Amino acid sequence: MKVTDDNYYSAEVNREYFSVSQFKAFQKCEAAAMAELRGEFSPAYGRALLLGSYVDEMLTGTDESISKFIERNYSEIYKKNGDPYADIAQANETVARIRQQPKMMHYISGQHQVIMTGEIEGVPFKIKMDSFDPDEYITDLKYMASLRSPNLFTPMVEYWGYDIQAAVYQEIVRQNIGKRLPFMFDVATKENPAHLALGQISQFNMDKALDTVRSLVPRFQKIKTGELPARRCEEYGCDYCTSTKIITEPIDTDLFGMSTAQINAMNGNIY
Repeated sequence: MKVTDDNYYSAEVNREYFSVSQFKAFQKCEAAAMAELRGEFSPAYGRALLLGSYVDEMLTGTDESISKFIERNYSEIYKKNGDPYADIAQANETVARIRQQPKMMHYISGQHQVIMTGEIEGVPFKIKMDSFDPDEYITDLKYMASLRSPNLFTPMVEYWGYDIQAAVYQEIVRQNIGKRLPFMFDVATKENPAHLALGQISQFNMDKALDTVRSLVPRFQKIKTGELPARRCEEYGCDYCTSTKIITEPIDTDLFGMSTAQINAMNGNIY
């Protein structure tokens, strides 16, 4: 199946191809990822997805695509009196600041929203790049809460799985054009004032992340095709496992709030 801009996010394409977001969903909870593929579960993204898409569109979109985006999301962007919501107004200020940064603008001045497909361990993958220059770089634009990692011991890029994204994108591009390109992050935070940064992920970290993908994706593919059952994560913060959990027996109250993984680890059972 040919992947196009029109069908990139379709259920049919998502069943045939992995994307980085789908791979990370399987990492987080296999059962939730499969339920989403079947149309039985929709993660709550809130306004984070809208704001990220808005900043992407303002910086890399055409006049026509920007107009269409605003038309589709008008009620989420503007109040009834026509004023933008506060977070949109702040995003506009951040966009204006980025436009005054020549280096940041350079790395988002390539071809926009370029789609490519390839395979990792024989499993089909699709990617869609914010900015792509076949002679120089792949760039992803991030509008995020903070440059700081929520976990003191895990770097921010690794915590959010951006190393996985960089590794997959670089590998699929390599398969298509025959060379490995640097992966850049144009980053702006939602803080006030926004922190701006231009980052390049190391080849070492991308190689390590690609090894992770290679080791896990064969199992995930077997789950997608029905050859293996999907595991439930039973994490406290998993909306899917929380909303579909069946209580079978009482547990010790000392275990309240612990995930299945934590309980298994306490018992020495780690899979």
